[in-house]
Amino acid sequence: MYPAPDNLAPDFVLFDHAGRRFRLADRIGVGPTVLVFLRGHWCPYCRRYVQKITSRYSEFLQREAQIVAISPEPPQTSASFVRELLAPFPILADIDGVVIDLFQTRNRFAASRALMPHPAVFIIDKPGAIRLRSIDRDYRRRTTVRTILHALDEIIAPQTNRVV
Repeated sequence: MYPAPDNLAPDFVLFDHAGRRFRLADRIGVGPTVLVFLRGHWCPYCRRYVQKITSRYSEFLQREAQIVAISPEPPQTSASFVRELLAPFPILADIDGVVIDLFQTRNRFAASRALMPHPAVFIIDKPGAIRLRSIDRDYRRRTTVRTILHALDEIIAPQTNRVV
C-alpha cells in the first residue's frame, strides 16, 4: 500500500465480509468505484445510510459503479451486518486502520485508543483518480445518495458524449 501522487487514489488490499480479496488497482479501467467509510454496525446513522444506498443500488449499477464499504470491524461482524440489511455490496475489514489512514478519514476526536473513521465517501474514476472526496466530521451527517449519483453522472457524461 502506498500514498498516491496528486489526486490518484492510493492502492490497497483488504478482505471483505465473505473473505474475498479486494484490491483497488483491480478496478482501474473497469468503472467508477465508490468507497464508503462506515463507523460500524452499531452506528444507527451508518445503518440508515447502508439502507439508503441499498434501496438505490440499481442506480449505481446503471452507472457501472461498484460500491465498496470500509469498516474497522472484523469480517464476521460485517457479515452479520450485510445479512441483516441485505446489503448487495462488500464491506471490507480495515481492522488495523491502514486504509482509513491512507484516505485520511481517521476520527482523531474519538477516544485515543478507538479506531473509527469519519463518515466519508470517495469516488474513484476508471483511470484511478479521486473525483469526489467527502469527509464529514459530524457523525450524524452523510453524503447524500443523490450527490453521489450526480457526481457519477458528471464522471461518465464525457465518456458517453464523445463523437467517434
